[in-house]
Amino acid sequence: MRFDLKKSLFVSMAALGLFAATATINANQADAKTYARVTSNSKMSSDPTTRNISFTGGNAIYTKAGTLRGARLVASTATLSTLANSNSSSDNFRAYRVATTNRGSVYYKVVSFDQQTRGWIYGGKSTANFGGGTKQFTTFSTNNLSDAQQNSLYKIASPGIANDGKTVTYKQPAWTQYKVGRQVLDSTPYANATFKIIQVGTRTREGDQWVQVQATDNQYSQANGWILYSGLTLTQTPVADNAIRINLVDSSNNNNVVKSFDYTKTGAQKGTRLGTQNGANWTLAASDQTQLQNQINTNLSGTGYYVGALNQTQINALGAATFGGSVNIAVTKQTAIADNAVRINMVTPNGTFLRSVDYPKANATKGNYLGYWNGNVWALSNDDITNINGIVNNALTGTGYFLTNGQLTSAQQQAIAAGRFGDNVTITVTNTQPVTTTTTVQPMLNGYLGSLTARQMNSISGPTVNTDIAIPGFAGGSGSDKTIVSASDLYQWSKSSDTTLKQKLADAMTAANKLTSDQLNNATTGINPQAKQAANLVYLQPNNMRINLGASGAYYSGDTALAQAKSNNLGTIYSPIYPIITQDTTAGATQAKLTWGRLTYTAQSANPGLSGGTVNVYYNADNGTTVTNP
Repeated sequence: MRFDLKKSLFVSMAALGLFAATATINANQADAKTYARVTSNSKMSSDPTTRNISFTGGNAIYTKAGTLRGARLVASTATLSTLANSNSSSDNFRAYRVATTNRGSVYYKVVSFDQQTRGWIYGGKSTANFGGGTKQFTTFSTNNLSDAQQNSLYKIASPGIANDGKTVTYKQPAWTQYKVGRQVLDSTPYANATFKIIQVGTRTREGDQWVQVQATDNQYSQANGWILYSGLTLTQTPVADNAIRINLVDSSNNNNVVKSFDYTKTGAQKGTRLGTQNGANWTLAASDQTQLQNQINTNLSGTGYYVGALNQTQINALGAATFGGSVNIAVTKQTAIADNAVRINMVTPNGTFLRSVDYPKANATKGNYLGYWNGNVWALSNDDITNINGIVNNALTGTGYFLTNGQLTSAQQQAIAAGRFGDNVTITVTNTQPVTTTTTVQPMLNGYLGSLTARQMNSISGPTVNTDIAIPGFAGGSGSDKTIVSASDLYQWSKSSDTTLKQKLADAMTAANKLTSDQLNNATTGINPQAKQAANLVYLQPNNMRINLGASGAYYSGDTALAQAKSNNLGTIYSPIYPIITQDTTAGATQAKLTWGRLTYTAQSANPGLSGGTVNVYYNADNGTTVTNP
């Protein structure tokens, strides 16, 4: 048998080529396997507290999106199922980045609160909500305070430095928010501080109760925060059978107890009401109402809250309250006192708050005294006395209460002088009506007829301006001679029934009639402005130029003075009338015609000042109007 080496080699090489080709095809097919790619990757910007999550157990955590090349397992689905059912809040997770792939899948980068586990997990097909292997998780839920919690005061049972939830306070309940830790690291300085509970809630995983506490003394406010309820010890005694615990709560947040105190009444029986129901409302005995107002305001001193006189809503709540129990009374926080101002609280003789007014001074420093020590008592400067006297009188307008004789007493001056900027003082006012006085209005004309500044106006008896009128044309129409008459004469001639006086007016007008149209026009161009100018700065005085702006020396504002002037019919005053000579061509020939005009002054503003003197009221003038039948 012949062995064909050449042919054998050819066949073998062909077989090898086929094998190589097949291997190449298989390799290419293997390389053709595709991986997902990320199309977006960004930091999440929504409220972090809404990005606390747990796991469904359906997906694992990887170093990158699980469908990306090179993704490695961080935590298996079994591990995540265990974490999802953990009873330790340190196993809570927060999502903080979100990515999407070209396949439309959403992945979240998550981290455990203890920072031991971090990576990417499939989150569904939409970024609108958590899906896939993730679900939103509430780490902590608030509850309602019990009556006992709301009405009691507490101390930290074991002050120290332990990070056990019971020793120090936290900014949020421990491990309920990512990277939010302790409020204070050592509670030893707060061992004697008493706290009220303002909020309560439960951690989801542990099921333990946490409370938010607030120090009753502002010097311990640094420790305000969250602590386990079991870490507190009760310090406040229960409510006595003959007492009602009054909880003063912020009107905008009923859970925020500003202050709490007990109102005790001798002989009261547990379960009985403090007040008496009268239809839809409750009433309080006068003595109870006065004592409650005083005790409430005393307890609120220094808190920034002030009740003053109880309103009907507060009276209803107190009246319906039962002895041996508690009641919440809403109080409203006052606006902050400026660093350069002293707030003056005004109360009635029985302590009822009326209102407050702030007295600021330029360049004053917070904490400095408003007044000065004169060696015997605190005193105010004369300027301060005048200014405060005015603004207090103004603030008391309409209350039925006053300063004695409209002036600060020595005791009131001393109390205010000892006040510090940035703080408040209290003065007692009286319901005795002060002796009132009147203030004279002095009209002032704002810029008019070329003047830029206001000028004092003067009154005249009228009814016409005090000026002479030079009527030209008496001698043959040449215009060289003039008939000189006063405005008052013209008025008397025009109104008189005496034929001689009527003839004088006719002669004056006849002289003017002899002028040509141009001559008459030229003549009146000088006459009429002269007459109108005579009306400027003068007014016909009304019957009464005096207005009531309070007790002698009482301060009034410019707006108050203007309003009083208007109410006394001084909002509009008038000039005396002035003559106007015009051409009357209705009869076909040039005729001189006599008419009358006047200026109208309208009040625009007034100066502030002290009652009993003169107040400048500023008027604007119109351009003059024609008066019919003057």
